[in-house]
Amino acid sequence: MNFATSKRGVSLLAMMFFVLVPPCSAAGQKRFEIDIAGGGSLNGNGAKQVMLMGAWQRPLYPDFLLRVEPTLEYINTDSDTLWTGGFSLVGRKLARYKSLTAFVDLGAGANLISNRHFAGRLLGDDFLFDLILGGGFYLARDISLSYRYRHLSNAGLFNYNEGIDSYYIILGIGI
Repeated sequence: MNFATSKRGVSLLAMMFFVLVPPCSAAGQKRFEIDIAGGGSLNGNGAKQVMLMGAWQRPLYPDFLLRVEPTLEYINTDSDTLWTGGFSLVGRKLARYKSLTAFVDLGAGANLISNRHFAGRLLGDDFLFDLILGGGFYLARDISLSYRYRHLSNAGLFNYNEGIDSYYIILGIGI
């Protein structure tokens, strides 16, 4: 195992710790959410994806939340595997209707990846950015269901920048 691989592994494990261990919050306030997501590739390579995500949320306005989302993701095809770990800053706009609260998410973040090549795509380097667009609704006060599109790429910083486009179905539980 070389230094770059061990450094990447330690970084991914540290990110996983932050996803799994929520911060303490004031009594009765649900400011942390654990999410599990399943999805696939929009690049035609048949990748299956699973993501574990957390979200520290802070209301900025009555119907707008700012979320910091640490993620750990496993992406797999028949011939290749990719691990990603990172953090995204996501704005969540709430729309309240009688008994239903819907939302729209928009955000961006930074990620480390385990391989610079995945499923025939040249990703450029170990560091990628992500762009996020999604929406969903709360099934109950602390349970949400959403759909999300995510683009991973190096934003043209390196010679190769083929990127990865994915979709997810996400179940979130406030704790």
